[in-house]
Amino acid sequence: MNSFSGKKRITGFLTLLCILLLSTTALAAETTGNGQTVNQVQSENSGTDHQTIQTSTENQTASASTEEIGPGIKKKETEPVKPEEPAKPVYQKGESLGLFSATAYCPGESTCKQSRTYSGTIPQPQHTISADITLLPLGTKVMIDDIVYTVEDIGSGVKGNKIDIFFGSRREALDFGRQTKELFAVIEQ
Repeated sequence: MNSFSGKKRITGFLTLLCILLLSTTALAAETTGNGQTVNQVQSENSGTDHQTIQTSTENQTASASTEEIGPGIKKKETEPVKPEEPAKPVYQKGESLGLFSATAYCPGESTCKQSRTYSGTIPQPQHTISADITLLPLGTKVMIDDIVYTVEDIGSGVKGNKIDIFFGSRREALDFGRQTKELFAVIEQ
């Protein structure tokens, strides 16, 4: 019975020694930073053939490119889902609506403070115009110089064949001044 307990002690001691050796080699592999795995370091320590080490290095490189998320579970190569952009309407120039006297306005005229249009929207450059709504009702789209504008506002001086084009700044509005522009109906495709 005594000899059996001595064998247990030796086996336990050897098991503990192996665990310490494995953890030391694992720590050494992490600190070397040369990309060797624990198995490679252990193989080198135990005198295994270098051909085996090269093969495991090749396998490591191959598995790094496929990236596993768990043992034997490959990470799926999927591209991130991009939200679909709403299809922008395509407009075509329709018939001429005639020549209009065009002036410019900006946010809050002199203060450039943001305000709402008559239709309740926030005016946008290259989009919003004021017009006489008896000729061009709110929401009407017209093309001026190949830019599609929407009638969203009215003005006290905008009567008949007059329009007021919204600009983002006072400087742009002053630079535009007063011009004669031909308006075209818009055909949405």
